[in-house]
Amino acid sequence: MPTRPHASPTPRRVVLGVGGLLGHDANAALLVDGKLIAAAQEERFSRRKHDGAFPQRAIADCLAAAGLAPGDVTDAVLAEKGLQSLLFDLTGRPGNALTRALGRLLPEGWGSLYAQQARALLPTARLHHAWHHLSHVAGAFHTSPFTRAAFLCVDGKGEDGSASAGIISHGELQLLWEQPYENGLGLFYTLITRFLGFPSFGSEYKVMGLAPYGAPRQTTALGRLFTTDAEGGFRLRNAVRFNPDSLQAALPWVAGELGIPIRAPGDPLEEIHLDLASSLQQIFEAEVLKMARFLRAQTGEDNLLFCGGCAQNCVAAGRLRAEAVFPTLFNSPVGGDMGSGLGAALLFEREFHGGTPFPIDPRGFGLGSDPGPAPAAAEAYRVPTGGDLHAFVAGQLAAGKIVAVVRGGMELGARALGARSILGDPRAPGMQSRLNLAVKFRESFRPFAPAILAERVGDWFDSTAESDYMNYVAPLRPGLRVPPPAGLLSLRARLDFPRCAIPSVIHVDFSARLQTVRPSVHPDFHRFISAFDALTGVPILINTSFNVSGQPIVRTAAEGWECFLNTDIDLLVLNDAVYRNPFEKTREEKLAWLAQFAASA
Repeated sequence: MPTRPHASPTPRRVVLGVGGLLGHDANAALLVDGKLIAAAQEERFSRRKHDGAFPQRAIADCLAAAGLAPGDVTDAVLAEKGLQSLLFDLTGRPGNALTRALGRLLPEGWGSLYAQQARALLPTARLHHAWHHLSHVAGAFHTSPFTRAAFLCVDGKGEDGSASAGIISHGELQLLWEQPYENGLGLFYTLITRFLGFPSFGSEYKVMGLAPYGAPRQTTALGRLFTTDAEGGFRLRNAVRFNPDSLQAALPWVAGELGIPIRAPGDPLEEIHLDLASSLQQIFEAEVLKMARFLRAQTGEDNLLFCGGCAQNCVAAGRLRAEAVFPTLFNSPVGGDMGSGLGAALLFEREFHGGTPFPIDPRGFGLGSDPGPAPAAAEAYRVPTGGDLHAFVAGQLAAGKIVAVVRGGMELGARALGARSILGDPRAPGMQSRLNLAVKFRESFRPFAPAILAERVGDWFDSTAESDYMNYVAPLRPGLRVPPPAGLLSLRARLDFPRCAIPSVIHVDFSARLQTVRPSVHPDFHRFISAFDALTGVPILINTSFNVSGQPIVRTAAEGWECFLNTDIDLLVLNDAVYRNPFEKTREEKLAWLAQFAASA
């Protein structure tokens, strides 16, 4: 835990949380006198997806939002115990009483990727290191509706472990259980993701989207790769490490155990690959449920916080909620490393308050800066809206146009929530393939999320529960489904079958990754959907992030304009104005522009 802060020599307590010490998804968050001011990810500034470099530009943006300089920061909290992580990396053994005692005797900056840079940038700040998993827990708890909860943090790696569980309230943080080593459930999912030909970091969501096309016929074969127990004590049989070289070196072992060749990137997806994805997802969900049931039995708590990078698997989160292991569940929208700086700052802040509750308003997680003015070149393509922006955009969407939006504070996390989004009509046949292939330049099987008015969600889905941040999957109501005919064997045939009235947001298993949109959380986006509902009677829009494959979500108006010109998006909303696409770029020019992001796709 962070040490209790000293009395501040200034009237303001300025706490900066810094995440990304594991080498990916660097980020920063700023609290001033306990108020959350801003949070941002470095990738949005560097334009390198999952950038793990010290987040100097994200820090600058957060400080600018408060009108502060680096010298005003009183406390900086790094979201990992760098020394414990270094000791684990050197010895291959998880921490124990001896190594943690050693950690208290040695300078905490030892082993930290960011400590020297933080000290150089923030010369007067006190520097602290927070436990990585507890940063995830604090970030989830203090942005949840709970005053007390059990927590289940399932991650790829945090210092020397892969999962942890316990209880948190404003005055208590009790760690009850840890899964040592890094070769746990998160690494297992990443390893099979690479085996399936998706080698870039963060591609696990592709496999999650691929899983419904297959059947879980490979669970027994995958079971040869790991050991587990009734409580979810999961561990790979080989000592695979969470780095690209170790993962790549483990692929022949996987191929030998499965009797399946390694799929190279770009190779056709065959039935065996679909089944492997389905089997992986089934095992993942079963292990998460085992851990949750064990935790429920141990604690008797009614509320559960599900956090860590693995909690971004919204299918597993949806099942965890549907199974009602805990009566109430909160799945943190920034439970992975993109929100670790926010969690570290909140973990430190709770120590200052000493058990007294302190309110945190995440503002719909639109915690980044505004986009700035439109480029001058855009003015020639401005179109009149008739004075009602939301009604105009709704009319264009209903007419089959694809519309991108860059407006308001930038979202924190991997999901666009209406401020940096591409929108479409979910009723339009073929819209899913059109968006994937001609706009996003990515695999055609990838599903899109329905953004639905929260007050209407029960009319369409078998759930009325909150999913304000696309953090849960729910099934379409049975009466709205069109069962597919027998014999649809190919991925393409299953994808193209019109399975309901909103086929572009309903997956082949009739599930959807919901974003419930309410005026109290995302008021502007609620107005866009309400206007579309008034025209069509359908309170739903396709919502996907405004970027192309391998590119971070756009941040500024200028980045939005550039991305717009290089895709087949029809209209662009920049702040309060709408612009048409001149469609002057050739397909070759677009692909040449796209190539700069291909390395991280």
